[in-house]
Parts: sequence; C-alpha cells; structure tokens
Amino acid sequence: MTMFTWFDGRHDFLQYVTQIKSYQLEAERYLSSQREVSGYCAACRGVRKFTVNAGVYFGPLPNLREGLVCECGLGNRNRLIYSAIALETEDHADVQMAILERTSVLYRRLQETYPEIIGSEYMGEGAKGGTLYPVGGISVRHESLTELSFSSCSLDLIVHNDVLEHVFNYRKALEELYRVLRKGGTLIFTCPFFFRLDRELQKARILADGSLELLMGPEYHGDPINAQGALTFYHYGWGLLDDLFRSGFADVRVGVQYDVFSGLVSNNHPEYEYGNMLPIIIRAAK
Repeated sequence: MTMFTWFDGRHDFLQYVTQIKSYQLEAERYLSSQREVSGYCAACRGVRKFTVNAGVYFGPLPNLREGLVCECGLGNRNRLIYSAIALETEDHADVQMAILERTSVLYRRLQETYPEIIGSEYMGEGAKGGTLYPVGGISVRHESLTELSFSSCSLDLIVHNDVLEHVFNYRKALEELYRVLRKGGTLIFTCPFFFRLDRELQKARILADGSLELLMGPEYHGDPINAQGALTFYHYGWGLLDDLFRSGFADVRVGVQYDVFSGLVSNNHPEYEYGNMLPIIIRAAK
C-alpha cells in the first residue's frame, strides 16, 4: 500500500521540501533523460514499464506530473489519486463513492475495484445535473461542482482530479462537496498546489454581467468534453485549507507521496520556487 506523509500546515511541509530537494532534483534530472523506466504501479499491483514523457512540456523538460505513464494507461497524477482512494477505502468495494470524471482511464480502472462508483463530467452550462448525455458512444452523467445533484449526506467519498482550479466560485463548490458527504465522509482531490503561496492567485474572473475578465495571461488545461480546454481561474496555496475548514470540514490535510520507484514525483517545473508541484493530494473529512 502506498504510504503518504501528512501535513496540516505550511511550516512542516516546507521542512519536508527542504529535506528532499537535492534527492528530488537529481532523481527528476535522471528521469527526464529516459524514455522508459520500470516502476511499481499501485493500480496494477506490480512492476510495469512507465513511459516518461506524455507529450506535455515545460520548455525542453517533460512534465512528469502528467508523464510516467504505466502500461495500464495511468500516469503519475492518476496513480497518486488511485493510491489515495485505495488507502481511504482499504479496497472496500461497497463504499458509496463518486468521482467527477467518467471518460478517463482512471475511472475505468477504479470501476474494476468499485463497481458501483458514480462517474460524471461537466457537460457545460445549461446541462442538468444527474442527467445522462451521449459522449463518444457512452452515456455520461453531468455534474457541476457548484450545483451537485446528489442528495445531502448521501456519499461516503467524493473525488475530483485537477478540477477545482477551473471553478470560478470555488468556495461554493467546497460547500456543495461538504453537503453531499455523510458524517465521517471524505473528500479527496488533486489540484495544482503552489506550496509557496499563502493565498490563491486569481488569474481570471467572471463579472456581474457574465463576461470573462482575464487578470493574467490565459492558462488552459485539457478537457475531455471541450476541445478548447478549460480555463484556469486560480493557482491555489495554503489558504485553500482554511477555505475547506470554513466550509465545515473537521480534518483537512495535505498528503505527499514522493516515491521515485512508484513514479510519484513532482511536475519537474524548472522554476522550483513557484512552479514546482510535488505529488500531493488534499484530504478533507466531514
């Protein structure tokens, strides 16, 4: 079982960052020079070949957060969240769980262990929550983080994977996530987390008339539904933990699993003091 190191604040986290920095940079320099490496995949539960470069770059450097793709199709970030889910559930297949993706390899791999998992995608404005829409030959449920169709206190676990940065009213989204969880339920998610930031950095906003205002250069990430990609509204920092507490969550932590053999490393960003992101998940318990 993959083991995480847990932090509830910035001070201890930065000490950890300092302790692993030289090892991290050397390991990632080596990985960046390889086409394939062998490593342990938590989903496959065995040693597999990882393709280092998934085609996403920072200049000449491969983005290792999206790379290190196992033969099963799961890259670094997706294996990390798979491991966090397995740790949370201890492989209990009867957990009432929803993940806010449906068309991905990660969803398909999770469904093998959790056959009742509910998957969804954001189908755009005007789509109705809980309704199925045809996508690529399958029926896909629509859910919006700011207006979830799940009943209050209906889920044991809800998961989202690099979604929150694309939600303008993210505090409303956190309140919705809290609402749908049962007492003792857990939210697990990833997002670009910049460990030098005290508060979120806002890159764009939606004005009262519904128009979009860019506050910085536009940043788009891949979107399985929208070919134009999803606009990034925020870069998050430690204030996100405070926002989760204010939404009602009782226990909020950042979990890091830096394990080169398991292909769980940073994004390999050349601007270490800001752009570098370690393999982290955020866990919030109700």
